[in-house]
Amino acid sequence: MNIKEAMQNIVREHFVVQVSDDLGDEGLANLRAFLTKIRSVYSAIDYESISRSLTVFRKLTDEIALPPERYYRISEPAELAMHNEGVLTIQLLQNGELLFLKEEIDLNHIHRGSIVYRYTPVAGEKVWVDSKEKQVRSMSGYPLLFATPSFRDLGEALNHYKTHIARPSECSILGTLWREDGRVMWKPAPEASMQQSLYFYLKCTLRDGHPDIRQETPVDDKNPVDLEVQWSGSNRIALIEVKWLGKSGTLNPPKIGSEHTAKRAKEGLAQLADYLDRTRARAPFKDRRGYLVVFDARRRRVKADTLVVDRLDGFHYQDANIDFQDEILDRHDIAPPVRCFCEPSLSAGLAPSRMPVTD
Repeated sequence: MNIKEAMQNIVREHFVVQVSDDLGDEGLANLRAFLTKIRSVYSAIDYESISRSLTVFRKLTDEIALPPERYYRISEPAELAMHNEGVLTIQLLQNGELLFLKEEIDLNHIHRGSIVYRYTPVAGEKVWVDSKEKQVRSMSGYPLLFATPSFRDLGEALNHYKTHIARPSECSILGTLWREDGRVMWKPAPEASMQQSLYFYLKCTLRDGHPDIRQETPVDDKNPVDLEVQWSGSNRIALIEVKWLGKSGTLNPPKIGSEHTAKRAKEGLAQLADYLDRTRARAPFKDRRGYLVVFDARRRRVKADTLVVDRLDGFHYQDANIDFQDEILDRHDIAPPVRCFCEPSLSAGLAPSRMPVTD
């Protein structure tokens, strides 16, 4: 157990002590067993996979409170990853079984005589004990008290990479991918090197959960995903797809070989969704999340012999967000795409040491 896990356990125990006066010995034992089960639920599904709500409750009797015609019955929380679609209501039975619905239930139907936990992305974590709401305070550095984040660390790393590495091409690999010092267009076929840049960055950056980062991992016998991240001792798996936008070409002779518009990024998101579906069929107990990383070097009014662009043309697409497909963005297993606008160098060739010598 690391220091962060130990601190979380201390905070959880403090929470138990706070509510113990209302429960009595039997209720306190139920609460401790209940909180242990919540941790088991979160070992199967990451909180970032919950797009609407996760409700977990335990009645203090053997009463089944879910509609009998709609609930599913499973024997272990690991099976939840196969059924999670962003909203779950779970009843923990006294015999250890779990009943669940793929929908949200009115709390008024289950409050009384129950211990209830609910998480929503907007309101965070809340707990009720026999209809009384109890305050839940997370520890510093953690968004939730009962869940240990995995995908959050990756999401933060990708956003840092976007701003501090890709935007200024502040990387020995990205810096070599430009056709000219002005960073107007890419050299031919830059995508493999972009994947390599991101791979080395994540290898040096990700720490939590002992992540294993791999390149060109097969989704099936024909389709490799660009990058895959798995965490030791966890069922979490992240798929990362890389795409580039803008023009690529050569200088000798000046030639534009390829050009990709926003359509390419949309195709990448659809491809990622397909990979997630294939992974779900192959590994149903894995909690999957997909990330699209777009290296955007679109410039306005660029010709084959353009070496430097001005600010208006170079930054024309800086805030041109891509209109991605809503039906894919709404999926619980798709993270918001990371668009890295790779800036041009407006002053390339203008420094005194770079100016041509004249008599």
